Amino acid sequence: MDKRLKIVNSFITGAIVASVFIAAATIGGELYKPFKDWLAGTFYHHWVGKGVLAVAIFLLVAFMHGLIIKNSTEDRVRKHLFILLGVLVVSSLSILLFFLYEFNIRH
Repeated sequence: MDKRLKIVNSFITGAIVASVFIAAATIGGELYKPFKDWLAGTFYHHWVGKGVLAVAIFLLVAFMHGLIIKNSTEDRVRKHLFILLGVLVVSSLSILLFFLYEFNIRH
């Protein structure tokens, strides 16, 4: 059971970092056009680029976390799930509020 908890905890950590990346890349791409252009030029479309990079970040962080941590407990997994929930809410609200702000400035 300990090994499965360690894997789950590693996936949660990967999801946390990938979620932060997606929010930062979305807002950053809107504020810094060369980054958005690079994503589009490299990956055909900036959405595809963010997706590919988010999957790569998720896998890399999950793998590295799995190598680094020795073990995990149900309490630790539960704590990381709550952190993931908070990060998802903050990331989503950040993107939403950014675009609402941008829309109001331009209209």
